[in-house]
Amino acid sequence: MLTLSEDALALIAERQQPIFIDVPETIEGCCLEITTCPAVRFGTPRTIDRHALTRIQGADIFVPHCFPRTQNLLIRAKKFLGRKYLSIDGWRLV
Repeated sequence: MLTLSEDALALIAERQQPIFIDVPETIEGCCLEITTCPAVRFGTPRTIDRHALTRIQGADIFVPHCFPRTQNLLIRAKKFLGRKYLSIDGWRLV
């Protein structure tokens, strides 16, 4: 289940744009497979056919079709060097 924190909702309302989640990348080795945490960006995705537009807590989000639906994930706003961005908390690599 995907949810948004209050600070993420405030940042989305401030920017007045939809957000999208990048398609997760899977890295395969000889004996393991790791799926890295995707980035969260403002705007619309370039590959819109690989995403579904959903409305979560009043915000428009383009979610990849291959995105896991069983994990409890939270989109939060974070700050680095004075710049605010969105990220996913709760992502497991395997």
